Amino acid sequence: MEEKWPIVTLILITINLAVFLFTYDISSNKVSDEVVDAFGLTPQFLVFRPYTLITHMFLHADIIHFMGNMLMLSIVGLVCEDKIGSLKFLLFYLLSGFCTIPFGFIMEIFTNTLVILIGASGAVYGVMFLAAMIAGWEEVPAILIPILNIIAAPIIFFSLKNIKVPLFVAILFYFLLNLVMMLYNLPYSIGELAHFGGVTGGIIGVLLILPEQFK
Repeated sequence: MEEKWPIVTLILITINLAVFLFTYDISSNKVSDEVVDAFGLTPQFLVFRPYTLITHMFLHADIIHFMGNMLMLSIVGLVCEDKIGSLKFLLFYLLSGFCTIPFGFIMEIFTNTLVILIGASGAVYGVMFLAAMIAGWEEVPAILIPILNIIAAPIIFFSLKNIKVPLFVAILFYFLLNLVMMLYNLPYSIGELAHFGGVTGGIIGVLLILPEQFK
């Protein structure tokens, strides 16, 4: 049987990489404010800048933001695209990203501040939810669990790389860490709340695109 290439996942990572390299300012270690203002998604200006529905998902604030999202996309994206097919995966990814936008509106209302959404985090969190649903029992290295991978010195890495945990366990830790960070940063938990917008998109995506998962 011919092996299928995860073409959508590879294209998404390639586009994100190209955009990051083109927009990253080494001197300030971040993407320039001008680029964020032009291509980030500001909910109250969305009607005048509809293109930001797409462009905001390919911008990342800094290298940590970019690497974190691409690492998770490379893991869960490969799993999900293989299981549901490229077209459904692309629709699922975009839907999850779009579902961060209402949460941006909510943050603008409750914080009375101008919110600019950037990054693939919402889309990636939606795909993480999908991965937990359709491949949750597949084993991955324990080093993927947050906190462990943040503090991982070489000795920790080598001791954990051969320990396997179910994928849903690693993803659950990401969701719990995001919840803790959101509560800690209240009322300005814009990024963390957007992640839950992506999870909401993941739930909607499973219901609309993969309803058989709930049968």
